[in-house]
Amino acid sequence: MKIVEEGSQVRVTWEIKDEDDVDRARRYFTKLTNQGWIAATRNDEYKRILVFQPRLGELWFIPMAEGG
Repeated sequence: MKIVEEGSQVRVTWEIKDEDDVDRARRYFTKLTNQGWIAATRNDEYKRILVFQPRLGELWFIPMAEGG
């Protein structure tokens, strides 16, 4: 699993055929989403992901905006 911070966002990639890598990514997904981060895929635009999907191989984590 690889974690890259890009500004305020975090990009996580993993090998979809490596069970250990998938498990690490799943735990990271759970940790960040429990902290309030939004998980998303990104092509031309972001699409929110509510359930971890190992086949994706990549997710972006976006912090919730602070303030009101």
